[in-house]
Amino acid sequence: MRMNKLIFILILSIFCFTACVFNSSRSAPANNQTSETPKSADSTVKTEEKTSGSDVKKEEKPAAKIDCTKIDTGDKEIDKKQTFPIDFIPFEKSCFVTTHEPDFDDPALGAEIAIYKDGKKVFDFPDQLAGATCWVDAVSFEDLNGDNLKDITVAGKCGAKMGDYNLNKFYPNTGKAFTTNEDSNYKLDDFSKIKEINDFVRKNKQIFFP
Repeated sequence: MRMNKLIFILILSIFCFTACVFNSSRSAPANNQTSETPKSADSTVKTEEKTSGSDVKKEEKPAAKIDCTKIDTGDKEIDKKQTFPIDFIPFEKSCFVTTHEPDFDDPALGAEIAIYKDGKKVFDFPDQLAGATCWVDAVSFEDLNGDNLKDITVAGKCGAKMGDYNLNKFYPNTGKAFTTNEDSNYKLDDFSKIKEINDFVRKNKQIFFP
């Protein structure tokens, strides 16, 4: 009887030992799988980031630039510092061109502004800088009233015996042309920087936009 008990205990011990080893061997792969999961997730994220990045590059590929400095403007010379390619309504793929008297380039006196397309003048701005001693100091193309049409601001200066003075112009975009209001432009002459002019226009839209 005692012998039978010993045999039963021995068999039970062997069975428990085998079961524990089997469970231990099954739990190891589970742990390995858990540690590999973050790696798999990371590789997926990196792939998505690369794909997204390539898409952005395609969308942001710049359009071919127009060389606006080679236009024939007759007797006047182009002020390259204040001449820019533009691509917005109503003059897409055009050039904002500033010209000046050929004998005066520092500053570029006798400034005039116009828009050219395919080498031909297509628009003359109203209320130009007055006088042979005036020049364009800076230009901006920005939508100042939120109608999704870019307006044009010109910061101008003129020379005089008493010293230089400001002569600024603002041209709202109607979608068909650029207009201006001479009386309103006089209110801009206290400012010498584009940002100051644009900030004033934004705060006083009612007197600058038709």
